[in-house]
Amino acid sequence: MKYLQKKIKIQKSDGSIVRKTIYGHSEEELESKIRIAMEKAEKELERKLNPTFSDIADEWNESHENEVSHYTYNGYQAPLNNLKDEFGERLIKDITPLELQRFINRLGKKGYAKHTIAIRKIVASQIFDHAVIKGVIQINPITTVKIPKNAPKKARELPDDKDIEKVKQSVDLQFGLFAYLVLYTGCRRGEALALKYEDIDFEDNTVSINKVVVFEYGKPKIYHRAKSKDGVRTIPLLTPLKNVLTKKKGYIFNINSQLLTLSQFNILWRKYKKETGVNLSPHQLRHAFATICFDAGLTPKDASQILGHSKIELTLDVYTHIKQSRTQETASKLNEYLNNIS
Repeated sequence: MKYLQKKIKIQKSDGSIVRKTIYGHSEEELESKIRIAMEKAEKELERKLNPTFSDIADEWNESHENEVSHYTYNGYQAPLNNLKDEFGERLIKDITPLELQRFINRLGKKGYAKHTIAIRKIVASQIFDHAVIKGVIQINPITTVKIPKNAPKKARELPDDKDIEKVKQSVDLQFGLFAYLVLYTGCRRGEALALKYEDIDFEDNTVSINKVVVFEYGKPKIYHRAKSKDGVRTIPLLTPLKNVLTKKKGYIFNINSQLLTLSQFNILWRKYKKETGVNLSPHQLRHAFATICFDAGLTPKDASQILGHSKIELTLDVYTHIKQSRTQETASKLNEYLNNIS
């Protein structure tokens, strides 16, 4: 049986024309297929010329993945989903600064912390910037949006000095080296778990942070950091840590030479806390290292490079919190002294 055929022209969003051949058993079928193909092409063209917020957001998210660290990328997913829930099916060109301000204000009324709201604004801004670059919109509508002044600040808990002393004294326990290493490197949990003895240069006294462990469904997966903005960074091998390390090969923290699963890590960390009586998280130990940097007089820029902060503002925020905590501690000691002598 012979097929009927007809060539049609379809316009793409970039103005180019592509030719497509349509086949049918009859004139009626051929015309029906042509009509369907043209309608589909028109819808696709309209979608390209007038994309929704979700269209641009998904495109930005895909291109953004290889430009930032895995931590930053993961941290942007929840804000991205919040924004898509709110604006997803709206044409991005129709979203106004007033609508965005109302969205931000609602987050404040719901009790979202300032930092949490700020992350949502950062993600939205980058999505709109992507739309500007593509020529979909002319200006970024969120640049004039303000974060509510009365939004609560998330408390950043610095570890107790007594807990830090326990960490220093318990390095010989089964998981004591993990806490000790984080305290004297400022590594994130995943960075510490990915470290190999080969990453440590005992001659130059440096530690190479070049990969990270990410738990996917509880199983460890290594991500190399060469492609991220944070990328590979080299930090000092401080004397207290050097003195307790031995020259071996393979992952520093392992079970039968294999990376720890999330379950294994949690079991070891809970056991360590029970044995020592410490009440802190690995992230608090990272802040303890930031405190060491502060007390040693390191500039925020130098501390930022060691900590692997994507922006120096993050380090400045930590430094500011340390100063405020010290001021409050000093005031408490003075008041306690005055109450005792009055």
